Amino acid sequence: MSIESATQRLRAANPDPETSPLRSETDHLTMLHATWQRSTNVQTQQAQRFNPEKEPRKTGWMIGVAVAAVTIIVVGAVALLPLTQSVDEVADTPPTTLDASPTPTTTALVQSGPMTHEVEAFDYGFSGLPAELRVGDAIELVNTSSTEYHNLVVIRLDSGDDRSIEDYMALPLGAEEIPQPGFSLIGVLHAAPGESAFDGRIRLQVPGRYLLFDMVPQGADVALVSAAVNPADSSDIGGSPRNIPGGPLGYEHGMIAIVTVTPK
Repeated sequence: MSIESATQRLRAANPDPETSPLRSETDHLTMLHATWQRSTNVQTQQAQRFNPEKEPRKTGWMIGVAVAAVTIIVVGAVALLPLTQSVDEVADTPPTTLDASPTPTTTALVQSGPMTHEVEAFDYGFSGLPAELRVGDAIELVNTSSTEYHNLVVIRLDSGDDRSIEDYMALPLGAEEIPQPGFSLIGVLHAAPGESAFDGRIRLQVPGRYLLFDMVPQGADVALVSAAVNPADSSDIGGSPRNIPGGPLGYEHGMIAIVTVTPK
């Protein structure tokens, strides 16, 4: 029964009611109706709140999680910074030892195999020629002179021959070409100005002392020297280039050396 129906019945039952009681009852019914209406509105709102189909999607919690994650990363980076600096300081700090005195160490030189030594001939001398070589090492010749022809004569000396370079320089010309005690001709390399020796290299296979020197005259004609020493050239000139006209021989200018070949 609605409030309007109840009011009509009340008026029919009391056609001439007193004004104050009727007003009081009417006010009471109006208040009940308002109360019922508020209760209905609250229930409707609660139904909408807990209805997942009508509830709008909320993303506020995702924003909160993202903010929290960024905060954790920043705080962690700040906390790790002193540790990183400490590691860098440790890395830059030289290690300390209990014994301040250095400990001597020895490094073993490992011979990987025979070596090839490039000897440079210039006006006037040799460079790149070691004082000591190993058995099996080879020698090559490069002439860096722009005008002079140079060669490198290699002779193995007999054991027990302890003569000095000055003693060999005092020998007569051609002594190296005559078989005699004290000399064993191993080979000769020839190089034109600005070129490498055309006849390859000389390999030293026997231990001992070796005498190396230049036998080309100073100022000798390059074409004549080339014809004399290169079998491919057709020329009536043959033999040692020392026979070609010119000045003092190369070894007389200091192009002479003694090297020692040691066993492996």
